[in-house]
Amino acid sequence: MKKKLLVLFLLIVVLINSVPDMSFANEKGKVILININRSSINDLKNIEYLNNQMNENGYVGLMNIKGSNGTSDVRSYASIGAGTRVYINPSDIDFETLNENNKEVYLRRTGINPGHINNLDVNKTNASNEKGEYGAFLGAIGYEFNNNNLDLAILGNSDTDEEKNREIGLIGMDQNGQVQNGNIDDINIKDQTMPFGIRTDYDKLKKETQKYYDESDLLIVELGDTYRLDLYKENLNEASYEKMKREIYSNISGYLKEVFESANKNDRIYIISAYPEKQDYIDGYSLSPIVIFDGEEKGLLTSGTTRRKGVLSNLDISADIFDYFGIKSDVIVGKTIQKIPSDNNMEFLSKDYDKIVSNMQIRIPVLYTYAAFEMIMWIIMLVAILFRHKTPKNTFRVLCAILKFTISIPFVLLIAPLLNYSSKVSIITCIIGLLIVVYFVVYKFVKDDLSKLILLSALVAIGVLIDGATGQNMIKNSLLGYDPIIGARYYGIGNEYMGVLIGSLIFSVVGFLQKKVINKKVASLILIVSIVILGHPKMGANVGGTITAVFSFLYLIMTLYDIKIDLKKIIFIGVAVVGVVSTMAIIDIYFIGSQSHLAGAIKKIASGGPLVILQIITRKIEMNMKLIGVSIWSKVLILGLLIVVVLFQKPVGILKKVCDRYPYLTKGWTSIIVASIVGFLVNDSGVVAAATSIAYVIIPVLVLLAKELDTSK
Repeated sequence: MKKKLLVLFLLIVVLINSVPDMSFANEKGKVILININRSSINDLKNIEYLNNQMNENGYVGLMNIKGSNGTSDVRSYASIGAGTRVYINPSDIDFETLNENNKEVYLRRTGINPGHINNLDVNKTNASNEKGEYGAFLGAIGYEFNNNNLDLAILGNSDTDEEKNREIGLIGMDQNGQVQNGNIDDINIKDQTMPFGIRTDYDKLKKETQKYYDESDLLIVELGDTYRLDLYKENLNEASYEKMKREIYSNISGYLKEVFESANKNDRIYIISAYPEKQDYIDGYSLSPIVIFDGEEKGLLTSGTTRRKGVLSNLDISADIFDYFGIKSDVIVGKTIQKIPSDNNMEFLSKDYDKIVSNMQIRIPVLYTYAAFEMIMWIIMLVAILFRHKTPKNTFRVLCAILKFTISIPFVLLIAPLLNYSSKVSIITCIIGLLIVVYFVVYKFVKDDLSKLILLSALVAIGVLIDGATGQNMIKNSLLGYDPIIGARYYGIGNEYMGVLIGSLIFSVVGFLQKKVINKKVASLILIVSIVILGHPKMGANVGGTITAVFSFLYLIMTLYDIKIDLKKIIFIGVAVVGVVSTMAIIDIYFIGSQSHLAGAIKKIASGGPLVILQIITRKIEMNMKLIGVSIWSKVLILGLLIVVVLFQKPVGILKKVCDRYPYLTKGWTSIIVASIVGFLVNDSGVVAAATSIAYVIIPVLVLLAKELDTSK
């Protein structure tokens, strides 16, 4: 009887689990992707029918359009189709519909029977892509649709009177450069009132759309008029440009009205611009709009790639299409797009975009000013120390005050986004105001120099750890954080603040030990908890930072307990590094499925083999070499190391005297230098991490040396 009940229970469980799958499959519709290239989010709002739809429903977002080794229209199209950043050039593609002439050309070049639409230069395309940094699998969408017996078609082009612009084929092609179905040739008509005397034949496009919609699971449409208009803009005066724009938007509005009215309620419609308008790109507004209509709600888009509300990557489109059709793909790195309900989505997106662009425009000037000012003060203080007998009275006090001011800057840059300013002037004013307030409060309530340095270091360390553990909302909007337009990192603790965290945390911990505020066990616990926050895939998600932290923190703990560091201890630290990183990878892949940078890298290595490891290492080395040549942070790091070397030599015995007086600080400084070296070696922008961390050696050492010399006068 018990066996029968068990069998019955298992049968019911199986039936219950199978019902949702069957009903879900029946509810699936089709996907239509419409590209209105070289358009902004405001341009989309000027298309009447689309604007009306967006007011009622639809999820909006801003899309990073980066390819490999830079950005361009063709690289963004290819990256959308590959789900990975691609490197190709416009001259590397030639899409044509099959005919007797090109049939033999394609067969001769590839040895493969041609499809309905073929990239005759597919070998050039693949050869260029091999020069890219990411090992992209070109044609992922077409490849996976073929493997899953799904139908796909492309429609339209952006041809001018002189050249073919058929990048749309890069989204729908397979690994052989073939597209199953569609029309990319006979879709335009002559119109002398339009750019290049050409426009899309919308009457024909409507008919073709209905035809290929009926025949396909995925229909990809290129509305080429907006691209042609942006290309032709330099030949027009403002009145002519606006007149053409209104006519084009009117035509697009009528076309979209018919598409939306013909679509099934279970269909999903993507409206994208593969690349932004030229002037917007020049002005810094280089994220492209994307709108997804799926159901009757409205809101914002995000993805596992960015983990930022309203922002996603062009790589995520293929992943989202695959998810819609239940396709599991190992050849893409993009993540499924997530939808966040919001009634004021456009208002939020507009303000956030302005903030992103303002940060991008002032980030380099502000950080260069900060780094240059910091270096100048280091040099002035070093000269004052070396020529201490000729240094005027009270000079050391003034210089120490300024150095303490500079160590407060990372904390202020971290908390400034809490005030949520979005214009350049307001952001800079906010930073200056906060610097004055923070410095005044610390100066007023904390008496001695060392305590001030410890407190300022502890504030930024605590701030980074709390923000890292709670979504990184401050770091994401900080000038010392990362830029979604550049797209090198979107979430977690970036290398700038990773260096700040490790340097400030080590210094504040040893400072509290020196002041006898905490004991060694508490210090060790703080360091271990910090490793978890820095490395956890849902928090800091910084693999290089985790390696740096484990190495330098264990080194510090051993020195605190007077354990001699020999080869065996270094091997032990190395094993611990591997163990911690492996644990974080297991948590990411098997428990929370967040697919952070680490999980993504492991996934690529598993599918691509050792070549992927070589690509990752090469990319990190190339980035560091590039930064050493062009980044001001490399100058900060080199100057910091030179100052350490000089102070070991002169003034004779003074540094030793300070180190003897502050043994815990000395162990901390050594650990920070170790962290700078490790951080430089294991991060793709390690020079930045090393420079921001070594400041927590140089500034305290200079201040304490100056204090020592000032009191000995």
